[in-house]
Amino acid sequence: MTERAAEAGYSLLEVVMCVALLVAGSALALALLPGLARASQAQLLRGAAGEVARNAIERARAAAAYYPPGAVTDPRARAAATAGHAWVLAPTVTYAAAARVHRAYCGTAAATSDVSMSVTMSYDAPSDTLTVTVAYPPNPCDASAQSAVSLSAQLAPAAYAPQTQLPTAIADPALQ
Repeated sequence: MTERAAEAGYSLLEVVMCVALLVAGSALALALLPGLARASQAQLLRGAAGEVARNAIERARAAAAYYPPGAVTDPRARAAATAGHAWVLAPTVTYAAAARVHRAYCGTAAATSDVSMSVTMSYDAPSDTLTVTVAYPPNPCDASAQSAVSLSAQLAPAAYAPQTQLPTAIADPALQ
């Protein structure tokens, strides 16, 4: 082989093989994208359902802090003690919630989508335990298939009676 032939560069066969490998790799990557998007979508909606459940528990904990102190020691007596209140923790409650997701679903051009979720709360007074179950569609394009997230929490008794003024250790910035 002459020195000139060695410096000539790549042959046509080598270039065609490199282009064929790049096209095959790109086609494989594009074929995996829809599956990755579905998995990401399901995780996004599961996270939203978990946030709905945590929000329900935190609201119940905040409401439980307003029980009169005489009823806190006996959870079964709470129904009578809270009869004059505008709220009460019912044994079972079901309501609908929605998560606004900043992503277009089901081939729509919308920038956001509202995904409906069913929330069931059950309160067990003797153990003072609240259980929240949120049913959500992992695939919003097929609402018939549902998954669920369930969280339980024991509601802590109120440390202070209602209308109690709490001492604060916060200094007034104007006095410093």
